[in-house]
Amino acid sequence: MRFAVITPYTLLNLGLKHLLQKYFDVTPSLYRDAAGFFGDTPEQFDAYILFADTFIGYSDFFLPRKSKIMLLSPNREKMPDSLTPWVCIYESEEAIIEKMELFIEQLDKQAETLPHELSPRETEVLKLVARGLMNKEIADRLNISINTVLSHRKNLTAKLGIKTVSGLSFYAMMNGYISNVDSK
Repeated sequence: MRFAVITPYTLLNLGLKHLLQKYFDVTPSLYRDAAGFFGDTPEQFDAYILFADTFIGYSDFFLPRKSKIMLLSPNREKMPDSLTPWVCIYESEEAIIEKMELFIEQLDKQAETLPHELSPRETEVLKLVARGLMNKEIADRLNISINTVLSHRKNLTAKLGIKTVSGLSFYAMMNGYISNVDSK
């Protein structure tokens, strides 16, 4: 599993790296700021550990990946349950390890239940459907027949279990195939 830890605090980064290596046999990539992180290849990671301000500041990237994120909090108060998993940076080592263990278990469960992977062409069709293009426009843009577009849409429906354009658009946005800016 590939983790990215993004915090401006060297000691926090090193501490998280130590815990992940020692207890979970994971060596994360460490980033002191989002600029360094986005200068790399951010899509390569299976999980992200970061503060909420980084999440909010780069929500176009992180929101579709929210199920792969553990937020760090400087507050001991409980964060709302509707948010992603979180850990207070002042908790005991045991509590942090326990929360990380639950987070990694959640990631493993997600990996098992992911739908069949989309082909590159299905991904292209999904992006264009989500942007509001009609079948004819998609066919023209990709230099394929309308029947081929319909076939790809049928495969998308079968693989994802989503039948509506709005559902496909929502899926594309929530899974990082397009951003809010792309869909306008």
